[in-house]
Amino acid sequence: MQKTIIIILLCLLGIFVHPFDPGLLDFIYRFIIFAIIIYLVYTSLQSFQEEDTKKEDLRDFPAEIPSHEGPAALSEPDPLNLDGRVQVYSILNKEQRTKAYLKDQFDLLASLIFPDYGWIFYKNNEEIHTLHHQALVETELTEIPERLPVNGLIKILDEKNDIVIENNLDTTKNLITYYQHLEYKPGSFLGLPVTLSADEKLFFVFDSHHTSHFNIEESSILSNLIKNTGIWLQTRIRGYEILAELNLQKKLLGFARSLNQCKSINSAMEEFTVIISKEFEATRLTISFIQKNSEQAVIKKVVGQEDEFPVNTEFPLDEGLSGWVISKDKPYLIEDMEKGEYFIPRYNKSEKSNNGLRSFLGMPLTAGDRTVGAITLEHQSPSKYEDTDKLKLHQYASLFSSTFLRSLAR
Repeated sequence: MQKTIIIILLCLLGIFVHPFDPGLLDFIYRFIIFAIIIYLVYTSLQSFQEEDTKKEDLRDFPAEIPSHEGPAALSEPDPLNLDGRVQVYSILNKEQRTKAYLKDQFDLLASLIFPDYGWIFYKNNEEIHTLHHQALVETELTEIPERLPVNGLIKILDEKNDIVIENNLDTTKNLITYYQHLEYKPGSFLGLPVTLSADEKLFFVFDSHHTSHFNIEESSILSNLIKNTGIWLQTRIRGYEILAELNLQKKLLGFARSLNQCKSINSAMEEFTVIISKEFEATRLTISFIQKNSEQAVIKKVVGQEDEFPVNTEFPLDEGLSGWVISKDKPYLIEDMEKGEYFIPRYNKSEKSNNGLRSFLGMPLTAGDRTVGAITLEHQSPSKYEDTDKLKLHQYASLFSSTFLRSLAR
């Protein structure tokens, strides 16, 4: 407003006020007046443009971004099933914001090195999963492998855990296995690792048919970009871990309230088995209790698959997996009961088959400082349960044990 008034006054001054006779001084006077007017008009227009730009930016600014790295701003998409167990692969492969970020980083890296083809691989233990592939030339690949073994240059990249540049590749050697059945044979390779956890990594991999395409001088800026990518992803994953833990605590609180409403140990056991079988998707769930003054236990509850060990079956504590959990007062996790040289019985030595059950997770049930029984979860798929499930089952079992102890005291 002040600039507008000054501009108007200067215009009036320049038009109607003539302190000098026509000549050089009059020209300089008018030149100064109109130069000031032009400057004020320019600065006013610039300030208006900046204000409009800020308003436009605010309209496009996502509401969650100021705290998007915190768990409160993280979405809870259905594919992640956040129940205390975070699958990193699901976050990378299904969570839209993370997928978009990975694609942006891929495009940024590709714009700096101009490769022919590019890949994003996810490694978990000894297996590689393809997260993203893109042809940066006109010729698209006809075969995109979903899974790969860790070998060749990918194995070197994994072991070195640093940028790998290989030019003048020997096409007669099997260094790059994901082009194994194609005519295309890369002449140069560039790999960038991103560490996510002790067992999990991402690999940004690029190649070109030229034998000397990638330059070692590019490694510094590429390494910095990958370092920042790793920090972003680790923060994102940690946010989901926190969110998953909060969800688990919420479920445990609801479970504790349900148990408190139970009038007997039988009703509490029924509530316990219903929730656990649903949470852990068990093919078979079994609850057993020690028999008094005996080295045996008896099955009191079975949910799911029936076999030759129904309710009221007695079994010794020193022969099978369930007895071991009770007698040793320790959890037991087996990824695959079919693996190994020897057959592992679940209850006694007379068993000949696991009836198609592969995964096993057992947890002791206690009352105070003594073990009173065990809960066992079995599933027909191998590797169904892992250490995070063992921790979660322990938390549920502890709440149930507290209820059991209160029932004994009544």
